[in-house]
Amino acid sequence: MFKATIDSDKIKRWIKIVTTIEKMVDEACFYLSNDGLIFRDLDSTRVSMINTAFQPGYFELFEYTGESPTFVCVHSDKLLKYSKALAKADELTIEVVEGRFIISSSKPYEKRFVLPAYFDEERELPRVPEIDFSANVRMVAPTLRDILKESKDVSETITLYASDSEIQFISKSEEGFQSIHKLRYPDNVELLDISVNAESTSVYVVKPILDVVKEISSVSGVVTLQFSSEYPLSLKFDMLEFESYQFITAPRSEE
Repeated sequence: MFKATIDSDKIKRWIKIVTTIEKMVDEACFYLSNDGLIFRDLDSTRVSMINTAFQPGYFELFEYTGESPTFVCVHSDKLLKYSKALAKADELTIEVVEGRFIISSSKPYEKRFVLPAYFDEERELPRVPEIDFSANVRMVAPTLRDILKESKDVSETITLYASDSEIQFISKSEEGFQSIHKLRYPDNVELLDISVNAESTSVYVVKPILDVVKEISSVSGVVTLQFSSEYPLSLKFDMLEFESYQFITAPRSEE
């Protein structure tokens, strides 16, 4: 009922995205329809969400013959493991047939991995929060990755503060250690654009953000951060045509 082929240039991208999914959920449920393949789900604590989509034009081949859209669910750890086994293939094909989720390649020789799957007809796509964010910051994704890595060494939380043409990333430990990363526009080339309607400050847990940014920054050079005081943080990465990736996480109050 479903078949899609990813060319060799995009296999790494697929693996990076699946890696972030595997870090967040044990079971990956993909929404299949004539409009493409979507993964949109919350983690077990319902704090963070991944919203990623592949439109039909993203694939070399795309076929969906289902009578209506549906969800197909598989173990995320096995999906990641088998996808990595095809990392050097010339192409990667995804098929959903009779309760099986199959990923395979025919070059340089045939490899085929079959995952038990089930259809969840009652499942619905979670709603993406509609928020009028006060701060919109566009920056180099690897720079954000480095800031998060260094901040995590100080504390499990990070405070984002934005005002006028500046954004700060602040981490503090109970022992008194601190890290402060400050970028100003246009002084710092890593900060591509910033728009702040009102001073905004909010606290988030570092690890889930870093888990995503560490992977996606290797396939996307630019990320847009959106947040408001005590509101969720949204990260939207610049991706290829017909491909999108967004990460959303709720704020955490400082103790």
